[in-house]
Amino acid sequence: MTFLFPARQLLRGLGAALLSAGLLAACGGSTSRVDQFIPTRLIVLGDEISALVDRDGNGNGYNFAMNGLNPSDTTNGTIACNLTVQEIWVQRLAGQFGLAFKECNPSALNEDQLQAYMLARYGATVRTLEPQVDAFQANIVHDPLGNKDLITVLVGVNDIVEIFQDNLNFSAEGEKVAEAQNRGAQVGALVNKLAGLGPRVLVSQIFDVGLSPWALSQGAAEAKTMTSMSDAFNTGLRLALINDGTKIGLLSLNDIVANLNRYGGYNTSDLACNEDHVETINGVDADADGYLDGGDALGTCTTATVTSDTAATKNLWADGLRLIAPLAQAQLGNAAISRAVNNPF
Repeated sequence: MTFLFPARQLLRGLGAALLSAGLLAACGGSTSRVDQFIPTRLIVLGDEISALVDRDGNGNGYNFAMNGLNPSDTTNGTIACNLTVQEIWVQRLAGQFGLAFKECNPSALNEDQLQAYMLARYGATVRTLEPQVDAFQANIVHDPLGNKDLITVLVGVNDIVEIFQDNLNFSAEGEKVAEAQNRGAQVGALVNKLAGLGPRVLVSQIFDVGLSPWALSQGAAEAKTMTSMSDAFNTGLRLALINDGTKIGLLSLNDIVANLNRYGGYNTSDLACNEDHVETINGVDADADGYLDGGDALGTCTTATVTSDTAATKNLWADGLRLIAPLAQAQLGNAAISRAVNNPF
């Protein structure tokens, strides 16, 4: 892993460590009092579950979890990226701390007020995470990562798709499962490294891809394989983490989706977005940077391009692989807020 380490960051880290040691000595080494961690920046890494894209360059960005419409536009032609019910999980988290994304800035806040940074992109796989971090670190417009930053990491679903469909390199089920676990471990190692730079990190396990409509359309045995791969990915991630709660918080999107699928009373088989606004998953390839193809169709799905009157609130899946915002995204956002506020960061 390369990661860029500016000299100013190293000096800051050393100073912070010396100050911390002095405070502990002055207090007799007590750590009984924990001040609440309040981040001054949020950095979002990962795939489309966490992504916003400002397609029109007007601060009114689109998500990949079904976009809400501006209620004042009777033509249903304008989205509203800040509708609470349609927010994706990282928007909820940013709002908890009064932070805003450039990609969703309908109030036209000044540049220096936009302290939530969107690095997540559609189609991201595990191998895109390190370049996402490097891109943030290399940007001289802002300071490098530090101890007042909160980072979110959610990636891996696209890896399950990629590995499952790669019968050339992973011909047997055991090989696919082993590779999935390896990639989860890679995420865990990267999260540990990020936490070592000073920030607090919220990292989520992936949902069971075997529950998705796309996986089920491949056949029962194939869906079961993807369940095994998802479990292996999450195991690799969890075992690799230095998860003592002081710098890293683990989120369980897998439990959220499993509970919604089993007990929520939602439509778990039909897609919420209509056929013009869902992505092709079979046979997708990754580009040279590790991003899977697609995004334009799903990225323009709105509550007006749905398959039924209840799809926007009752269907769990926007398309064959992605969750709609009001359900799992909302619960993940609430879980992230709880971790960020209550962990002894």
